[in-house]
Amino acid sequence: MNDKIKGLIVGLTIGSLLSGTAAFAAGTQIEVAFRNLKYMFDGVEKVPAEGKGFIYEGSTYVPLRFVSEALGKPVEWDEENETIWVGTNPNHIVATYNGGQLTRGELDTFMAIQAFLSPQSAGSSSDSKYQQFMAQQLIGLKILASRASEADVSTAKASAEKKLDDWHNEVPTFQEMLAEAKITESDLVNFLTTHISGQNMMISNTSDSEVQAKYDDALKANKDAYTHVSVRHILIGLKDPQSGSVIRSKDEALARAKELQQKLNSGGDFEALAKEYSDDPGSKDTGGLYEDADVNSWVESFKKAALELEIGVISDPVESEYGYHVMKVEARTAKSFDDEKAGLKSELVQEKLQNFRTNELPGLIEKIDLSQ
Repeated sequence: MNDKIKGLIVGLTIGSLLSGTAAFAAGTQIEVAFRNLKYMFDGVEKVPAEGKGFIYEGSTYVPLRFVSEALGKPVEWDEENETIWVGTNPNHIVATYNGGQLTRGELDTFMAIQAFLSPQSAGSSSDSKYQQFMAQQLIGLKILASRASEADVSTAKASAEKKLDDWHNEVPTFQEMLAEAKITESDLVNFLTTHISGQNMMISNTSDSEVQAKYDDALKANKDAYTHVSVRHILIGLKDPQSGSVIRSKDEALARAKELQQKLNSGGDFEALAKEYSDDPGSKDTGGLYEDADVNSWVESFKKAALELEIGVISDPVESEYGYHVMKVEARTAKSFDDEKAGLKSELVQEKLQNFRTNELPGLIEKIDLSQ
């Protein structure tokens, strides 16, 4: 047979199909005929780098790796699961880090969940930079969760399952939305458990003494760090709050503010006058009231007046970059450590998380390879 080269192949394996070379193992002997075949893909001839096709019992066999790669699909042999993956292999390791690995399937599921929970902030799953960023984020979550105690993980899982139940009750089409996003309830519970476990670990490892120190340091730097004030004011502005166009001069604003001061000192109703005259959209509808507000969020001149004015007294016009304010302080309190503890602990946990992501995590990531 001039057109055939007869060969004896013993126990042809999947591995030979992937590599295009013959492999020999103990097994049944079969006789095949290798052929010099042409392979045309959409009219274009492609030649295998190694290995030829052969015919056995009327069927033609071609190296799988050659066919897959000719079609633009990666092919991978999964020894552990004895599986050939053509295209995406969810078990393919895309990253390694101190203590673990990240698979393609985990990363794809994580990106799908991010798109499901926060579509406005999610990037394109085909963007390599976005994939790199998301891989780093997921590795960080996995590392933090691995440090959590059994109690923190158990609490996290209960919270995740409750959240899932809440979504089911609040959103009648929740199941359909999950199916459309190509994620399962189990995916979502696992993600939430991982995320909350890391947070719980940080909370458990943030002591009251650390929170107390943060409170004390803030007071040393600013004696009014935790002062809150309830104050009413009427702003006579210089510019329209919507368009930003000038609506009056400083002299005109000051004159109008003095008129309102006189009306208030003569018994005028502060709430009614604020609703009628104030140019501050943030307080106009509440009668000019900012209730139990942190003074440190205000511009300096307004803050100074709020801290120094006598309770219940109508102020002279107070100038700020916005115009002139007529003010009346209704209450002023310094928040205690117990008042601020929960908020401060949350801030401290966020600071620790940011420090972990910025300073520790990069050194724990060994490799990220998203080429497949």
